[in-house]
Amino acid sequence: MKENHPHRSGRQLLFQPICALLCGIGIALLIGACSPQATTNADNDLKITLLPAPEGIEGTAITVLLADSAGAPITDATVSLEGNMSHAGMAPISAAGVQDAADGQTDGSYQIPFQFDMLGDWIISVAVERADGSTVQKDIDVGVTSEGVSVEGAPVNKLIVTNSIAHPAPLAGGNGAVYLTVVNGTDAPDQLVSAASPLAATVEFHETINDNGILRMQPQPDGFEIPAGGSLAFQPGGKHIMLVELSQPLAIGDIVELTLNFAEAGPIMISVPVIEMGATEQEGTHDHGD
Repeated sequence: MKENHPHRSGRQLLFQPICALLCGIGIALLIGACSPQATTNADNDLKITLLPAPEGIEGTAITVLLADSAGAPITDATVSLEGNMSHAGMAPISAAGVQDAADGQTDGSYQIPFQFDMLGDWIISVAVERADGSTVQKDIDVGVTSEGVSVEGAPVNKLIVTNSIAHPAPLAGGNGAVYLTVVNGTDAPDQLVSAASPLAATVEFHETINDNGILRMQPQPDGFEIPAGGSLAFQPGGKHIMLVELSQPLAIGDIVELTLNFAEAGPIMISVPVIEMGATEQEGTHDHGD
């Protein structure tokens, strides 16, 4: 004869929904743990430099330079801006996200359409989203006057050379290459016309071109133009500076002294670190005032 246990049946009815709820929570936690999550980088992991348009309040763009903690250009990000007056009551100005290659170069320099609409003190919020989903935001103080736009910690109305590196060269008498980025923060184009180094018999400008499927290094004896308010990247597979007939081998850790001669800015002397192939490093930022 089958016995009835009313108390046990009641416990079973109470236990079943609790068990289902706990199982559901466990599954949700497991899914959440396995899903990719966006992370926020600390400010010291990312170097953000803001360069205003040389036209001041009449300018229509802001340049954002991105580099990691070692100085390597960051090229996989999307950068957006929001500008707010430092006092309340003014409507913010927003600029949609821009990727590095939008200006035709992949060099860590992001050209973002933006125009100030009022004189005074501003706060520009720079939002950076990397390809892996990580994000960082930085607020930068900006002063807008009738004479121009000044950015906290940024060069004003200057031509600067940054992200300079050279790779090892094993033999004296051989050649080496230097890569760097030139940013023209002035309102006039400039021309990189020549260069010299005590470690090389001559220094030449070259550009790698695709000639019917064959990559060739083509000399550029006239140098390269750096557009007003723009930048020019020298990088592997593209434009580069060739050190011809080295007086000594270049080993990792060495420093190459290099003088770059510009038609308007004049000579700029830089110290270029020699690093291993595939690595990047920034040996400071070199500039020349107006």
